Amino acid sequence: MSIINIKTMTSCNLVSQYVVELFGAGHFLSRDDHARIDQWLALSGSADELLLVLDEVLPSRLQKSREQGKKVFSLSSVKKSVEKRIQDRRALVGSNSHG
Repeated sequence: MSIINIKTMTSCNLVSQYVVELFGAGHFLSRDDHARIDQWLALSGSADELLLVLDEVLPSRLQKSREQGKKVFSLSSVKKSVEKRIQDRRALVGSNSHG
């Protein structure tokens, strides 16, 4: 059982929790990372959409970073990838709604 009630979490906190858990023990997000998550939420329209995109991007990028021996990982390193995927998903949804 989790001590976190996801029903009462803000979208930013929900996404932040996912990122911190993915990164592992001892990791925390900087103020810039939280601001970036807020920007991505505004661009994506929902925490669910953003979580789908982050799940496509982060695991492989994190693995690559660890293989290179890097201890610190900032969300700024995936900014372009995440924003492009969000825009691609939004365009796909928009084109499907005209179907």
